[in-house]
Amino acid sequence: MINLKPQGLTVSLIFEAMSLNYGEGVGNISELKKLSRSGEFLSYESRQALRYDVYRMLKEQFGIDSDREDPLTAEQDVVQFKSEANIRDYIEADLFGYMKTAKSKSSLTRPAVVRITPAISLEPMLSDIEFGTNLNFAQRTGANPNPFQFEHHLSLYSYTVTIELDRVGEDPNDVISIEPEEKARRVNMVLDVLKVLNRNIKGRTENLNPLFAIGGVYNVKNPFFMGRLRVRYNRETRKHILETPIIESALEMSFGGENIKDRTHIGIVKGFWENEEEIRKLVSEGNYHNINDFLRP
Repeated sequence: MINLKPQGLTVSLIFEAMSLNYGEGVGNISELKKLSRSGEFLSYESRQALRYDVYRMLKEQFGIDSDREDPLTAEQDVVQFKSEANIRDYIEADLFGYMKTAKSKSSLTRPAVVRITPAISLEPMLSDIEFGTNLNFAQRTGANPNPFQFEHHLSLYSYTVTIELDRVGEDPNDVISIEPEEKARRVNMVLDVLKVLNRNIKGRTENLNPLFAIGGVYNVKNPFFMGRLRVRYNRETRKHILETPIIESALEMSFGGENIKDRTHIGIVKGFWENEEEIRKLVSEGNYHNINDFLRP
């Protein structure tokens, strides 16, 4: 197989943040969402929360769908898109998919075109707990303070975004095909948002801007670098090291007559990584960028 049409864009990113996603909690204790692996706990921001943050910033920065009624309804005892909502009118439905049901008809579904994995910490949790009270409010009202405890985790996190380029702006359910320029605009907006992504949580705004990114446009829809990003910490230099051998192995793959390495680009924030020169050698000079240029449409 040769000369396949590019179908998938995938990018895996690393950012640094603290305490991104809390679960239901017990009493006055707020617990982070976490996974266990090899005897350690890793905190994470769920796929749904990341999808919300990307959508929120698409609305804030680009005003997508802001001039229209909300496309959701709960009329049939389940929250879903209105039957008349379509991907031409609603960018959210195009990028993130939908389910909608018309009366006396079976439901129509559109799987997400922009697929986002959970952002999982690359460093283990160490049970850091914040104890606090609303002391000022209590003193001002003459009431007893209400104690609370927050679980915290400051770490590097990684997640992967994969975009099915051949499905953007195409919906056989409603027989809609959007103009190529509009398709490109929608993809470019997502890339722009990833560059400045942030999250509002517990009165904080956490910076989810990437410190490292790797990916490209390929002739197969595959998240090549998902689960391939590992880090370690040098206590003497107080800098992080990105493990490059596992990335090199992924870059050695080929598909459809094309080498993955030739299509792969890397973006970094200079000065953060101890092994910056080692990272630079993973790809050709022309495919090595700062983060801004990596995510430039």
